[in-house]
Amino acid sequence: VAIILVFAIGLINILPDYLSESNNSEPVTITVSTGDTLSSVAEDLANNGVIRSKLWFKYKGRDIAENIKPGKYDIGPGLSIEKIFDIIQEGEQEEQIKITFPEGFTLYQFAQKIEEEGLGSTEEFINATNDYFNTKDFDFDTSDLYFNMEGYLFPDTYFFTKDQSMESIVLILASTMENIFTEEYRSRAHILGLSTHEVLTIASLIEREAYNDDERSRISGVIHNRLEVNMLLQIDATVIYGKGEGKEHMTRVLKKDLRIDNPFNTYKNVGLTPGPIASPGKKSIYAALYPEDHDYFYYVLGENGHVFSKTYDEHRQNVNKYIK
Repeated sequence: VAIILVFAIGLINILPDYLSESNNSEPVTITVSTGDTLSSVAEDLANNGVIRSKLWFKYKGRDIAENIKPGKYDIGPGLSIEKIFDIIQEGEQEEQIKITFPEGFTLYQFAQKIEEEGLGSTEEFINATNDYFNTKDFDFDTSDLYFNMEGYLFPDTYFFTKDQSMESIVLILASTMENIFTEEYRSRAHILGLSTHEVLTIASLIEREAYNDDERSRISGVIHNRLEVNMLLQIDATVIYGKGEGKEHMTRVLKKDLRIDNPFNTYKNVGLTPGPIASPGKKSIYAALYPEDHDYFYYVLGENGHVFSKTYDEHRQNVNKYIK
């Protein structure tokens, strides 16, 4: 009986919090029409998977039931029902612009996308990233970087409004990346003897090199293996990034490009590039921190992904087989 009582008390304590959290993992748009009631709004939210209990929503919202305003509302994930109450009392929302920044996008491509969507100019976005950088206590050398915040903006789908400030947009992009890099990740980086900047740099190389998700940790292992023995990384994507100064992307790397004297050229410089060459996604960040343990030092793109080898002789055979 005592155990049941303790369980019941615990349930009573946690149930309100549980029921007060939204349940949607993606933004949901609902329309409140003139004459709609709190009950009809609760029905709509429940049908769209936003709230966990219609009864609890109506009970908690009984004081604002008469204040609901018609409008089209975007309900983002992770909102409390109190926040939802605030939203449906505000009236018609500004139209939101959905923008997707793919994994592997450079900062300059982020800026171009912002301009394409009419939220501001490329230059304004870059300036806002520099302003954000200056407010933070970053501890890496920026002398060889084209963009200080390269690799520190998280690639994902976002919703912005037309009049949203550039500072706000950059804050959201950068804060999302900060939240992705959890305490567990920081602890793991410390074990590997890597700074956050170095982890994001490795992750960006993986992001630009990986053909599919399955090989990310294996490519990471090759990068870590080469770094451990002070071997040139020889990653084409670094040559492309350096030659284009973070802006232009070539479709091919020529032999003469490999000789370019540039700090991002990993065919000439041992070790990592001065910083990330793109924005890595979650899977590449994880792979950078948890590389596959193997003896591979080489890889070449085959028919359905990269083919890995332990020796240069094996690698040459694979190159002759797959590179025509």
